[in-house]
Amino acid sequence: MREYISSKSNEKIKTVRKLADKKYRIEYGLFVIEGHKLIGEYLGNGFFPLRFFVTEEAERKYDTIINLSPKSDICVIPRDLYLHISSEQAPQGILAVCQIPHRDNALCEGSAIILESIRDSGNLGTVIRTASALGIKNVLISSDCADLYNAKTLRASMGAIFRTNICISDDLNESVRELKKCGRRIFAAMPSRDAVDIRTVALEKNDCIVVGNEGNGITERLAECCNACVTIPMVAGAESLNASIAASVLMWELVRGLDNA
Repeated sequence: MREYISSKSNEKIKTVRKLADKKYRIEYGLFVIEGHKLIGEYLGNGFFPLRFFVTEEAERKYDTIINLSPKSDICVIPRDLYLHISSEQAPQGILAVCQIPHRDNALCEGSAIILESIRDSGNLGTVIRTASALGIKNVLISSDCADLYNAKTLRASMGAIFRTNICISDDLNESVRELKKCGRRIFAAMPSRDAVDIRTVALEKNDCIVVGNEGNGITERLAECCNACVTIPMVAGAESLNASIAASVLMWELVRGLDNA
């Protein structure tokens, strides 16, 4: 169905505005994707939006993308109304309201990056994007990490959220213990006296690496659940790495180790 909406008081416009808040994303089971690239990634991974919101110019410009989802409703809105619902600094005039995908929370075969209490949306999205780029299929996150469907997380992931197996754990300690019971080795990335240089570890295809909170790192309880601690060697006096950068280095070492095995 195609309709023209011009009022801020329209219920569909109000709903889009509400979806900027995690509380309403959870309540409605919906989230918003903005921009033709992210929407293209969403469609390319077999998902279809419930509804498009577009300006008349964007409807013409991105008709190929819109036509990939013929059952989606199309709401055409004036430019000023689009700016009212947009979270982008340079809006393209197209966004989509989508259902939050069901996730079965089971890791598939292969290595994984595990994230404990990563609170910055940009860091979370960047780690997911890097994992996807390096061929790491699994990302396991604690439930107190940043919201996957926050606009900043989605932008930072560049659509990798839709093609990565992301599992959310309410008890990461227990999840790690269960993974160990299944024969996986779990390495905690943290600067401790017992930590081993990540470059010296003979990594295996189902190994997992844990990265902790931006300010506090990995909790002691979680570290105790892991097989061993690993660290990234740095020159004396260097500041600790940003969480997403550290995770990227560790994932590279994981993939490089497997290639050299």
